[in-house]
Amino acid sequence: MDKVINVQAVVKENSMVSPYFLFFLIHGSQVGISVLNFQSRISKGAGQDAWVSVLAVGLSLNVIFFMMLHIMKYASNGDIISFHTDTFGKWIGGLLNLAMTFTFLVAGLLVSHSFIELLQVWVFNGIPSWEFALLICLLSYYIVSGGFRIVAGISFWGVVIPSFLLLSSLYLFHYREISYLLPIFNHGIKEYFISAKASSTMFFGFETVLVYFPFIKNQSRASKWGHLGLLFTTLVYLVITLVTFMFFTQGKLKILTWPTLTMIKIIAFPFLERFEFIFIFTWLFVILPVICIYLWSAIRTVKLTFPKLKPTYVLFFFICCYFFYSSILEDIYYTKLLIKIVRYNGFILLFGYIPLLFIISLIKVVIKNRKQQSIS
Repeated sequence: MDKVINVQAVVKENSMVSPYFLFFLIHGSQVGISVLNFQSRISKGAGQDAWVSVLAVGLSLNVIFFMMLHIMKYASNGDIISFHTDTFGKWIGGLLNLAMTFTFLVAGLLVSHSFIELLQVWVFNGIPSWEFALLICLLSYYIVSGGFRIVAGISFWGVVIPSFLLLSSLYLFHYREISYLLPIFNHGIKEYFISAKASSTMFFGFETVLVYFPFIKNQSRASKWGHLGLLFTTLVYLVITLVTFMFFTQGKLKILTWPTLTMIKIIAFPFLERFEFIFIFTWLFVILPVICIYLWSAIRTVKLTFPKLKPTYVLFFFICCYFFYSSILEDIYYTKLLIKIVRYNGFILLFGYIPLLFIISLIKVVIKNRKQQSIS
C-alpha cells in the first residue's frame, strides 16, 4: 500500500482519473478496427470451433494483467518506463523504452491506416487518403494535447456510444443457423493454437496500462476494473464470433474481408436503408480512443526517457509521421507490412516480454527480502 502512495505522489492530482475509468481505458484500447474483420483470420485454424480459442485467449489475458500489476508495483514510478531504468540501467533501459515507443506508434498507425482503407472501400472510394488522414490526425492531436484526462474521457464515450450499435447484432439472430457451429470440439490442439494466435491480435491495446497506470487513483481498487474491462472485451468478441459463425458458413467466411460489415448490411429501417454507413461513421468514436491511447503512451515514454524534449513537439512530429504515412504509402504492401509488425511486436510483448519481466520482478523481490533478513 505504501508503494501505491509513493507512485501517486509522482503524478499531479488534477491529472489523475477515478479507478473505474480503467475499465473504459482497457476496453476502449482493445475494441477497434479488429471487430470488423477478425472472424476470417481466426477461422483458418479451428474453423467453427475458433470461438473456444477466443475465449481461452481472453481469459488468459487476466493472468498477463496480473503480471503487469506486479511489475508496476515494484517500479520506482509505478510504470514500465521506470522499471526498465531501475532494472537494466539508464542506457539499456532507455533503449527498451524506445522499443516500447515504436511498438505503441506502429500499433496506433495501423488502426488509423486501416480505418482510412475502410472508408475508401465502403463509402468514399473517390476521396484521396490524405483528406481522411488529415481529419484523424487533427482530432488525435486535439485530444492527446489536452492531457490524459481528455484521453480517458474520449475512451469513456468510445465505449458507451458504439455499445448501442453492437445491440444491432441481436437483429441478426433472426438469420442464425445453429448447425453451422456443429460439430463441436472436433479439432486438434494445433488448430486451436492457430486460431488462438490469430485471436491474440484482437486483444492488443491494454498493454498501454504499463504507462498510464500511475494516473489512476486508488490503484488497489482499480485492478478489479481492469479485470472487468478484459472480461467485457472477451464477452464482446465471443458474442460477435458466435453470431458470425451462425450467419456464414466456413467456406463463405474465408473469402470475406469485412464479415461484420457484411452482416450489418442486411439491417434496414423504413427511414434508413444503408445502416452500415451509420455504423462505419460512428465507428470513428471507437478507433479514436485506440489511436489516442497509443499516441499518449508513446509520448509519455519519450518524455520520461528524454526529459528535455517537449511533449508538444514530440506529439507534432508523431502526428506528421501518421499523416505522411497514410497519405503517401497507400499501397496494400505497406498495410500488410504494418500488420506483420504489429502482430509480431504485440505477441512477443504480451506472451514473451511481460512474463519475462514478471519473473525478473519476482527475483528482485526475493533478493530484496534476503538482504533485509541478513541485515536484521
